Amino acid sequence: MSHDGHDDHGHGNGGHAPEPPAAAPPPPEAKKPEAPMSFGSRRPRFRSGEAPLPPLKESDYLSLDPEVQQNLSDRIDLYYNNPLDIFPFDAAMHKPDRFHVMFERQIHERFPDDADTRQRIIDYGRTIFTSLLAYMLGKRIFQLITLGVLWFLVTSGPAFFSNLTPDPTLRVMATIGAMVAQGLGWTAVMMLVFTQYRTALENRSYELSREIVQRTRELQNLYTNVKAMPDQAETQFQMDGPGWGKRSALLMRLLLWVAARLEYLEKFTQVEMWRVGRERYWMNWAGGILAVLCTVAGLGFIAMAAPPAGDQTMFRVLQGAALVIGAVVSWASYFKWQTPVNLVRDKFGSESWIRYATLNLDDVVGDQSRRDKERLVEYRSLTRGR
Repeated sequence: MSHDGHDDHGHGNGGHAPEPPAAAPPPPEAKKPEAPMSFGSRRPRFRSGEAPLPPLKESDYLSLDPEVQQNLSDRIDLYYNNPLDIFPFDAAMHKPDRFHVMFERQIHERFPDDADTRQRIIDYGRTIFTSLLAYMLGKRIFQLITLGVLWFLVTSGPAFFSNLTPDPTLRVMATIGAMVAQGLGWTAVMMLVFTQYRTALENRSYELSREIVQRTRELQNLYTNVKAMPDQAETQFQMDGPGWGKRSALLMRLLLWVAARLEYLEKFTQVEMWRVGRERYWMNWAGGILAVLCTVAGLGFIAMAAPPAGDQTMFRVLQGAALVIGAVVSWASYFKWQTPVNLVRDKFGSESWIRYATLNLDDVVGDQSRRDKERLVEYRSLTRGR
């Protein structure tokens, strides 16, 4: 009986109760895709209904403050996480914007930090256009005034100089002298106006070029500093691998974004200079047509002037002299003092800018990836040898 009791307590099995059958292992959970290493939450930004992001200060780019870094990450997302509008027109089928307007608006939305420089470029282009228009109209007005003075000298010159001398021949000679003086005076004024006009355009080109050089150098300096920081951050995160990875991820995004800002600043400038060149082209056509109309109208009035009842021979001499001087003035007003076609190209100084192509972004990213892989292989080799 005692043995049965011992058996009931399991001593026959070494003093331990029999173990229950093992439960079946749970099915393996599906592995979740690993999120890309980056700082902060990414929030896509859209065109409407968004509060403007606070402006960035120079110290914000390399700040370690989480709030500042989140603001910087949101600013970078304006470019990388802002989808393009595939149908850039409204449902009412109004006339879509011209391509350069749409393209510039997209740049404004994605890179608000360079809005001041872009506005200076826009103002420069509009200044070139208004200056060219004012210069063209001014030349035509001055041409008509000169032709009008010649017409007055043809019809009333001898009578105007009657107090100077009673001799009709001397009065005709004095009138021709006044015509020549009028032409020489017009030439002097046109040379002065053209010199001031050209100098003003050159100064505006130099001024804008200096501002662009300053902005591109600032971006290059920021790019150079950020490029070296992922490796330099190793001393700061010696025992914090995830922290180093997160910091490096933000720095690499910042590096790509700074390069993109420089690239799209070039593209924006290219579009504005395209507009300047296109407006210059059409202004040439408009100026040529207007010059022909003014020439035909002015010389036509001189040619159709009615001779006085007296000696018509002297009148025809004056009329012929006025037509010759008027034709020379009209020809020179269009061909002699034209706005130089390459004035903007020659004086803009774009060769001194820091260009996107000089950043060697592809080599920088490739070298960073190469160094990371070399470090990983070196680390594995060291750990295997332990």
